[in-house]
Amino acid sequence: MMSKFVCFVVVLIVVSAAVAESHLDEDKVGPCGKFSIERMLTHKLRHCEKAARDVNVAVSTQCCKAVAKLNYLCRRAIFSSDALTKVGINPKVAITIPRRCHLIYD
Repeated sequence: MMSKFVCFVVVLIVVSAAVAESHLDEDKVGPCGKFSIERMLTHKLRHCEKAARDVNVAVSTQCCKAVAKLNYLCRRAIFSSDALTKVGINPKVAITIPRRCHLIYD
């Protein structure tokens, strides 16, 4: 009788731990919140593509607004990401966009 109770408690603990672990995975977020770096580049920052490829291209208002909404960790993650070079963007040019938008960060 006691061994059945112990087995039941062990099974209950294992199931509870598995359920708690699955909920933790859902709540995990990266430096850009719930969006991946790739998604940020292809959706949120899509208006910045031309300006990120050529330093002589004017930065659009839409791009500046999108960059202004990024927090420091997200900006840093994007500008240091390999995803930029994979899509043909020069990180040295891309990192100039906040300055070209006249954004000042503390």
